Amino acid sequence: MRMGLGEGEDLKALIAARIQKFTACFKANDMKGLFSMYMVDCKIMKTGMDTAHGHEGLGKVVAGFHALGVTTVERKSEEVGPMGSDVMYERGAYTMKTEDGTLADTGKYIVIWKKVGSDWFQYIDIFNTNKA
Repeated sequence: MRMGLGEGEDLKALIAARIQKFTACFKANDMKGLFSMYMVDCKIMKTGMDTAHGHEGLGKVVAGFHALGVTTVERKSEEVGPMGSDVMYERGAYTMKTEDGTLADTGKYIVIWKKVGSDWFQYIDIFNTNKA
């Protein structure tokens, strides 16, 4: 799927498709699928912890959520924009739920995406809870 940075609606469609894949992979605990969406040298910046690095760090963050009973992460992209020809940002809100639908957390996020070849990958994933 080729998306140019000058095509705002195409960027939104690309992000919407990536969010669908992210949601499905997280729910299935499909780490291979999640890893395929992130740069090998990605940074995960979660509230209350040091920056997690790479796929190993991503795996630990996801395992931590699953250990707390979180089975669903819903992301709602609110803004997408270019930062050059091979970098873009996404800003939005998230909701985390347990298997029975109980609300586990809500918050906001920013993802910096990098383009490698013709595909986009999450490079920096920053998310912060709305809980005090």
